[in-house]
Amino acid sequence: LAAVSSDGSDLAELREAYETWPLFASLLDNAEMSLAKADRSIAERYLALGGRPELTETVLAEYDRTRSLVLAVTGHERLLENRKVLSRAVELRNPYVDALSHLQLRALKALREDAADGTEREHLEDLLLLTVNGVAAGLQNTG
Repeated sequence: LAAVSSDGSDLAELREAYETWPLFASLLDNAEMSLAKADRSIAERYLALGGRPELTETVLAEYDRTRSLVLAVTGHERLLENRKVLSRAVELRNPYVDALSHLQLRALKALREDAADGTEREHLEDLLLLTVNGVAAGLQNTG
């Protein structure tokens, strides 16, 4: 997927491979599912905690590129277009996972700023662990 030619010949080959090779189709279907479960804006907030804007830019550009290429090869207009039940499950689950992610981001930021005293720090660490478990459970195999 890294280098799709401008004349579209590579894309045609990749589409044929997607249609005829079960392993390649499974790989792309799993990538599509992971992309659908990811929230780009939340990822950007996590990446910002690292204080490396160039890394944030690279990661988000690769996410966008991967999403575009997966959609181009599968021929889908949107992620999980051909998997209605999974698409709906992700749609229903995402608001809860997003809320946990936002709590986790707040806890991470507070712990990194080291503004909390002993008891408050313990509470933040507990919150962080609970949200890690909650997000992982919500994302299931992607978590």
